[in-house]
Amino acid sequence: MGKFIKFSLKNKFAVWLLTLFVIIAGLYSGFNMKLETIPDISTPVVTVSATYPGATPEQVADKVSKPIEQKLQGLSGVDTVSSSSYENMATIQVEYGFSKNMEKAEDEVRRALSNVDLPDDVEEPNVSRQSISDFPIISLSVSDDKKSLEDLTKYVKIPLFHKLKKCKAFLRSACQENKLKKQNLYSNKTSSSSWDSMKIR
Repeated sequence: MGKFIKFSLKNKFAVWLLTLFVIIAGLYSGFNMKLETIPDISTPVVTVSATYPGATPEQVADKVSKPIEQKLQGLSGVDTVSSSSYENMATIQVEYGFSKNMEKAEDEVRRALSNVDLPDDVEEPNVSRQSISDFPIISLSVSDDKKSLEDLTKYVKIPLFHKLKKCKAFLRSACQENKLKKQNLYSNKTSSSSWDSMKIR
């Protein structure tokens, strides 16, 4: 430490140049660093959603969520399995460690679901992986007090959707399509239809 102090006192100009270089390098790096508000980060989570038409949350929990949870808990690399049961629908999240190959994990979940005994009325479970880039950049909603929910949904889904689709790099996944079909919205006077996860980037 003493040698460094002596060097600094004897070579003030060199220290000044070094300090200036560090400042310039820091400013250059800061202004040229690539930043993203929503970076594309894949989380080690696989989500399973299953629809059970006409079922109460209790029935969904007993006949859908629990059997799927029990089947998925024994998979390799699983840290946590959690579920949420709603009217007509169940959502199960399977969390892994970051070292897990998520493509392989998704395949394992699909194979495990093929052996789960579910009621006949339950639709085929949907398996998907989560990514930060899947979150919506723009969310839109439409309402009309003169149209029924069915008519309004058709209007949003066909003419308006096709107009928006002309935007550059407009994305919309099958899962989001499913949300539009199964959206349960209600109002005493006004019909409304909405969808999210539409992205323009």
